[in-house]
Amino acid sequence: LIFDEVMTGFRLGFGGAQTLYDITADLVTYGKIIGAGLPVGAFAGKAEIMDCVAPVGRVYQAGTLSGNPLAMAAGYTLLNKLKSRPETYSELEQKTTYLASGLRQVLQEFGIPHTLNKVGSMLSIFYCEGPVTTFDEANKTNQELFGRIFHGMLKQGVYFPPSAFEAFFLSNALTTVDLDHTIDAFRNTISGIEPQK
Repeated sequence: LIFDEVMTGFRLGFGGAQTLYDITADLVTYGKIIGAGLPVGAFAGKAEIMDCVAPVGRVYQAGTLSGNPLAMAAGYTLLNKLKSRPETYSELEQKTTYLASGLRQVLQEFGIPHTLNKVGSMLSIFYCEGPVTTFDEANKTNQELFGRIFHGMLKQGVYFPPSAFEAFFLSNALTTVDLDHTIDAFRNTISGIEPQK
């Protein structure tokens, strides 16, 4: 079992999606979060796999930024902060639930078909009937409507994910005021969109 923690590692919990879904992966990959957003990645796994990598094993791995001191110090600091403050995850979950509820309410008010997927502090909106669990289902989203909403939100100073297939990744820096502004901007944007003929 290979598990990609690039988006879910340390975002859904200190143990990542493995803890949330009670999975023990043979090999995992981590993206820039392990360097607090700096350009770095990492992989880890069971001893019998990792022992294949040099200097113990015959598989050589290297990179220009491997072990970069700035990224390592930043990542170490971030991970220590997350470990010492586990309530960060429940705060992020509450904020994401709040935003999802507000966005869903707006879409229901205007009768726009939608599917809203959420896990932890990640959220996706698809402008189509659900469920959406595969790429084929996600591809049914109304991309023209997505584009109109995206640009309408930009005009109000809110930067939504720039692709119809991208997720929202909430930050704990967001306040309830920020979330309410986002929901209000969403309502204003949708109310200004002329119905399709």
